[in-house]
Amino acid sequence: MLLPNKVHSSQRRKNYNLLIGITGGIGSGKSLFSEFLKQKGEIVLDSDAIAKDLMFENQNVRSHIAQTFGSKAYLHSGKLNAKFIAEEIYSDPIKYKKINSIVHPPTIIEIQNIAKKEFKKRNLVFVESALIFETNIQDKFDYIVLLKSEISNRLKRIVSRDSIEPEEFFQRAQYQIDPDDAEELADFVIHNDSTIEELNNKFTFIWNLLTLLSKEKKNNST
Repeated sequence: MLLPNKVHSSQRRKNYNLLIGITGGIGSGKSLFSEFLKQKGEIVLDSDAIAKDLMFENQNVRSHIAQTFGSKAYLHSGKLNAKFIAEEIYSDPIKYKKINSIVHPPTIIEIQNIAKKEFKKRNLVFVESALIFETNIQDKFDYIVLLKSEISNRLKRIVSRDSIEPEEFFQRAQYQIDPDDAEELADFVIHNDSTIEELNNKFTFIWNLLTLLSKEKKNNST
């Protein structure tokens, strides 16, 4: 269940606040893990939700998207044409990289700004993000928790949850890092191929451990 990284990213911070990434392939259980965190009173920043807000509210981001994808990128209401954008980026690797280059930098900045405010009230801030390793932002975090699951289980969950065809699942999954490669980079790995109760037990262990690590850093800094 646990896989300590060779070089702990926790060494990057001198204070006892911990920014923790929650990542994993599509359908691996990130959202459920995040729900467990929220039930414990923790804050979880959803990178996808933040990115979507920026694509709607940030004029610079909107302008770049419209220039890249054309007039169909936004609906008459002003909202992002998510269906159109998804069809564009998941069928063209170049466009996929382009949207990431437009959206990810301001998303990271926004996450850091929110986390800075939250650290005034708490010691742990969690970020749910599917593309931590793919976008090479792992150094932004003190610890990274990877949810890992067999692809057959991931497929069942996503088809059931999002009512999509299997082809769409594989179309999206192809852009994500190989889970075995991600396992070599993560600080902690949770295998999610059993029951929700089992996942909750593993979550509780990780959450308690991270809480202790934060307290230990606090004690060492005083």
